[in-house]
Amino acid sequence: MSARVRKDKAGILADAKNLIWVLLPAIQRMPKIERIEGAPHEMKTAAFSIVANFTTAWNCPECRDEYIRRMFGDYGRLLAAFDIAIRQGLMTDSVKLGIAEYLERIEEGITKWHNALRSSQRQERKQVDEEACVSTNG
Repeated sequence: MSARVRKDKAGILADAKNLIWVLLPAIQRMPKIERIEGAPHEMKTAAFSIVANFTTAWNCPECRDEYIRRMFGDYGRLLAAFDIAIRQGLMTDSVKLGIAEYLERIEEGITKWHNALRSSQRQERKQVDEEACVSTNG
């Protein structure tokens, strides 16, 4: 994999952590019920899940595909909860912009990592197929 893809993978972790740092003070300024069970709480939970799933995917190459899929699911939860929080008017414009920026970067990072993994898997299958052809023809 190229150095850029590696940077992007590490960027997922950094962006998710930065998102959490933006969310925590914003959540503390919200009504108590929203902090406990509303959309902001779901956003925080999903962001922590991205961190956990990224860490597992990074450290476990054989289960990477599964954890990348989980990150996509967590990202979907984040997006849905963000939409609800916006509609409820729970965040300031500056917080919304910061969150939107991190969400975009997280999506880009997960997508690039997913595409790099798919490309690697295609290369491995192609190599296996070529070796099988050589062994049957040769």
